Amino acid sequence: MFSGPLLVIPALLLCFAQALATPATAQQRTLDEAERAAARSQLLATDSAHGNATLAERLGTGFARYLADNAVYLEPGTDHLHGKSTIQAFLARQPSGQSLSFHPALAEVSLDGAVGYTVGWTELTTGEGDSSSIRHGKYIAFWRRQPDGSWKVEVWNRSGSQEAPAAPPNLPARQPSRFHATRLAEPGAEIRRLKSVDSAFAAASVARGAAEAFYQYAAPDAVSLGGGKDFVVGREAIRDDQLAQAAPGQMLDWKPVAGGVGAFGDLGWTVGEWRFTVPRNGKTATFTGKYLTIWARQPSGEWRFVADGGSSTQPAP
Repeated sequence: MFSGPLLVIPALLLCFAQALATPATAQQRTLDEAERAAARSQLLATDSAHGNATLAERLGTGFARYLADNAVYLEPGTDHLHGKSTIQAFLARQPSGQSLSFHPALAEVSLDGAVGYTVGWTELTTGEGDSSSIRHGKYIAFWRRQPDGSWKVEVWNRSGSQEAPAAPPNLPARQPSRFHATRLAEPGAEIRRLKSVDSAFAAASVARGAAEAFYQYAAPDAVSLGGGKDFVVGREAIRDDQLAQAAPGQMLDWKPVAGGVGAFGDLGWTVGEWRFTVPRNGKTATFTGKYLTIWARQPSGEWRFVADGGSSTQPAP
C-alpha cells in the first residue's frame, strides 16, 4: 500500500541529483520543501556510507575518500589540518589497531541543497581483544556538492565525550527553514561577514561570559556537542550547560581562521582557535584548542550558530 511514495521518492532523488550535477550558475535556484527533504535524505545516506567505509577501510583510505581537496579536519589532541593530502597522511600514521565508527543523527541542507551539515556520534576503538578500549564522541561535518553531483566533506570535527550516548537520540528530526534568499551571494564578502560575526561572538564571551554569549549567538534550535553523553539542544539549554561548567574568573576567547558559505549565503561554517584561562591554586591555567561552528542565516538576515563543537589541542592524559 506504500507503492506510490516508494516510487516517487527515488524519482525525486534522481531528479535532484541531476539538477545539482553542474556547477553553480546565475540560474541556480532555491529548492521547494520536497526537494530539500530529498537532499537531506541523500546527505544522511552519504554520511552513513562514509562511516561504513571508514570502519571497513580504515581512516587513511575509507575516511579520506570522502574528503574534498581543500578539506579541514579537527580531532582531539592535535591542531586542525588543512588539505586532503595532509589529512590523509596524518590518518595513515594512526596505530594499526585503531578504528573509527560513526553514524549521523541529524542532517540539514542549504536553500539550494548544494551544501549541508550532519551531526552524529563516534566510537574510537584502540587496541585489540581484551586490551581494546572505546572512546565515545560526537562529530559535526560540513558537506558541499561537487560538479559531478557527489557530496564531499569540506570540514569534519570530532569532539570527545565522557560517556556512551543515550538512546534514542535527543536531536530534532530536522531544523526549520530560515532565511529566504532571492539571489546568489558573493562568497568572499559573505565569508568575511561571517568571520566578523564569529569575532563579535568571541568578544561577547570575553566581555559578558561564555554562557551569555552562547545564548545571544545561538539559533533557537542550535545544537552543541558539549562534553557529556548527550547533545545540548536549544539556546537556553546551551546557556545552562555553559553556566554549569563555569568557574569563577574563567575566560573563553577565540578567533576564526577559516570559513565557507553556500551559494545563497544562508548556511556556512567557521573554524578557529580557542583559548581558555581559569584561576587555579593562585595561578592562571591556560588551555588551547580549535572549533567548528556551523552558521545559518535567520529570517532577519542575521547569522546565528546552529551547531558547535571543538576539542583541545593537548593530547589526552
